[in-house]
Amino acid sequence: MYQKLKKFDKEHPVWSVLIAAIVGSVIGISMEYIVNGDFIYSGVYGALFFCTIWMFIASRKVKRDKR
Repeated sequence: MYQKLKKFDKEHPVWSVLIAAIVGSVIGISMEYIVNGDFIYSGVYGALFFCTIWMFIASRKVKRDKR
């Protein structure tokens, strides 16, 4: 299973970032709602910023690997 994930990450790094961001957001939002009973909207900006930076890094990795 690990080898399949590693291969997927190598072939599709941008999708890997999106999947990790979505799964992490769902888990984080669920935990916040269970513990405190509310959702802090300002936390979304940090997640968007983090995801944007990692997508930029992943796209550069794809371009570099094609050379």
